Amino acid sequence: MLLVLIAAAAVGIVAALAFGSPFADEPVTKKQIEARVTKRTRGDVQLTLCNEEVKPSATPQPKNVRTWTCDTYIGPNKAEAQNGPSYAVTVKDGDIASIRRVPVH
Repeated sequence: MLLVLIAAAAVGIVAALAFGSPFADEPVTKKQIEARVTKRTRGDVQLTLCNEEVKPSATPQPKNVRTWTCDTYIGPNKAEAQNGPSYAVTVKDGDIASIRRVPVH
């Protein structure tokens, strides 16, 4: 019985480290956004750069919605990488709501 309890505790600790704490409500980070965009892109992605868009407008976005623009660079190595696809990432309530491809800028 003790062995089962120890195994269950170990599985719980590994799951918390892999998926994050169920009690943490931290918003997605720039690094996490870049990793998701890199996984979505086909080819040998050497670099992904994301920037949060801040646009002044008469009707501002809700505070719980953030928009990011991500550019990818594809090639066999960093020295030969060229522009890859660009993406618009929408973050809502701290989680990635959508990733859509946009024209390269």
